Amino acid sequence: MEPITMAIITPFLIELGKKGIEKFTEKGFESISEGTIGWIKSLFFKDGKPKKALFELQENPESIEKQNIAKAFIENSIEDNPEFATYLKELNEKLPNIENTISNNKNVNTGTINSGGGNIQLGDNYGN
Repeated sequence: MEPITMAIITPFLIELGKKGIEKFTEKGFESISEGTIGWIKSLFFKDGKPKKALFELQENPESIEKQNIAKAFIENSIEDNPEFATYLKELNEKLPNIENTISNNKNVNTGTINSGGGNIQLGDNYGN
């Protein structure tokens, strides 16, 4: 089995953490096969409820530690049954390619800013 790089699986894990599997498959990922969705559900759900790994990923989807735990579930599943690698390949091919390209600009925010109650200003004030 080829090693699973975080670059391939991280966008999926973040979206899975933010939306959960039901909302994740509702919009934007309709083209993912039922087999792949079933595989993911089998990894992260038990008796229709999220397993601890998914629950913790949903609490903090940006956490590298939580992503690594979820990645280990995927790796172990593929190690146990190499046929599941086709599902991962499908995810990799069908996940939207998110790319931020910013050039010749300044004062650009590409993420969330939490001021903790303070004042944030992007851009020049020009003395105002």
